[in-house]
Amino acid sequence: MKVYNKIIIDKNNQTIFEDSFEYDGPLLHCGIHYDFKSTRGAKAMEKKAKREKKLAERRAKRQAKLGDKKQEDNSKKIKIDEPLSLDFITNPDKEK
Repeated sequence: MKVYNKIIIDKNNQTIFEDSFEYDGPLLHCGIHYDFKSTRGAKAMEKKAKREKKLAERRAKRQAKLGDKKQEDNSKKIKIDEPLSLDFITNPDKEK
């Protein structure tokens, strides 16, 4: 493996000056086995899963809030099949 200390290249990719040496040691076969492009898909899937999880949490929180309000609204509604009493008309805040 050629290791460069200094290299000068002109605008036409011609080597003007080169200072290098041959390396044949234990680190010769080490290297990076992946690059940004190879992990791009996995990172995109992780990001999408994180975003969907966050949205699901927001929806659950919103449903919990709206669920409580709906139950309150249902308790205050007048039932059609029940007749109105004088007590209900004069005191609507009274619970049944």
